[in-house]
Amino acid sequence: MPHRPLSPGRAIARHIRFLFWLLACGLSLAACNGGGDAQEPGAVARDAMHGDLFIAPAGALCARRERDGNCVQPTSSSTDALALHKAMTNPGPDAPMINFDSPGYLIEGLRTKDSQGNPSMINPSMINPSFGLVWRHIQAGRNGFVVDGRRYGNAKDNPSDAMVNYTGEQGGGAVLMFNLEGGQNQAWFFIFGEHDLVSPRGTAGWGTALGLLTDQTDAPTTRKVTYLGRYRSFSGTAERLDENGSTDSLDIRVTYEAELDLHTGSLSGVRIDYTDPGTQRHTRLKLPDLTFKHSRLEGLSKTQRFDIEIDGPAHIDAPGEDKRPEAPRPDTPRIRHDFTIEALEGEIFGKQAARIHLMGAGPKGTFLVALVRKDLFELMENNPVIHYPLTPAKP
Repeated sequence: MPHRPLSPGRAIARHIRFLFWLLACGLSLAACNGGGDAQEPGAVARDAMHGDLFIAPAGALCARRERDGNCVQPTSSSTDALALHKAMTNPGPDAPMINFDSPGYLIEGLRTKDSQGNPSMINPSMINPSFGLVWRHIQAGRNGFVVDGRRYGNAKDNPSDAMVNYTGEQGGGAVLMFNLEGGQNQAWFFIFGEHDLVSPRGTAGWGTALGLLTDQTDAPTTRKVTYLGRYRSFSGTAERLDENGSTDSLDIRVTYEAELDLHTGSLSGVRIDYTDPGTQRHTRLKLPDLTFKHSRLEGLSKTQRFDIEIDGPAHIDAPGEDKRPEAPRPDTPRIRHDFTIEALEGEIFGKQAARIHLMGAGPKGTFLVALVRKDLFELMENNPVIHYPLTPAKP
């Protein structure tokens, strides 16, 4: 059966998909089992206001400007996600530009080619990828973006994929992904990324989560906040292993509970030793406790290293097919990846610390954890399976 061609929007989405699925994996994630302790809430609120766990408020959206004339990066009390989306996509020539400084995944590799040796548009992807974390300066506004000097415009809406595509003035492109139906959800955020960048290793893509950092005036009033998180990792060369579409790629998802202590800024870690009953893949790792300052992961926590082991049936990615059953076939090859996370970044987003993002990368693999607060449960998945419930700390 001939493979059906992809629309340009679908082709771009497929090309950068294993960059963005890491960021998007928590969009429909439920939160449960939150709580606090018996401490008087006002005392915690005062701590959050005058402490350094959360960033200082930036003021109303575009009320303050940088030296370049752009709006300072907004925080959670500055505006809401829908208003921010409207401001960024306003095409008016006098509309403001908004500054963001954001960490994101950088993936470099070789573009897959078709039988004639041309870049593939049927099943575009990367092979032999290298992973890293990079901070970039983003100027967003006038329905375009400037990223470290690279300009993107000529916006083309792609409603079926819930994204807008932008063309780079010097090649490449950018994508803004969103879900307007989730605009009232405090844990809602944007996904932004660049693709088809020229790289010494062939081509590169970079992706980040754009959101409103939780500021001191929007801090929770309980001593501790409990989250449900989804851990997800990706590793491998993505090279084809057989004619059935098996590739040297492994990914796995695990849900767990975590607790943020507003007095110490510490986020609890988790020890995972899990086999997915559907994919039959097994992973083992120990995510350490981490500390936040000014709504971002603080310096020492960003330098922690840890190992991840994952083995099981290879990922199946047949050209032209949008979805394959999770269960492997009897002839699917089994592979094993052992890799080290060498860099970590994390941010706390939204009102009342609605969401926490953790991302990590090493040369051979990468992971993301998306954590969502308890009281947003009704806006997300019902009755989520929690593989690793929170273990209360010993007195």
